[in-house]
Amino acid sequence: MRPPECGVCGKGPDEADGGMEAFTTVAFADYEPLPDRMTGHPRGLEWLCGDHAAAGAALAQLSWPEAYRRLRGRG
Repeated sequence: MRPPECGVCGKGPDEADGGMEAFTTVAFADYEPLPDRMTGHPRGLEWLCGDHAAAGAALAQLSWPEAYRRLRGRG
């Protein structure tokens, strides 16, 4: 899995208010878990900082690209 970095604003734990505790992962509609024993970061699973976690979770029924466009104000 990728280290925590907000998929919307790019902040890491050192930059976000609340540090690592402010980060959460949100599984969007296009989430695909990795096969057993495979390492990496699953498609459709994004780290979001405290500033974007609630808004992102409210859009979890969308694919990540569509949710990203809305979170960034382009859709």
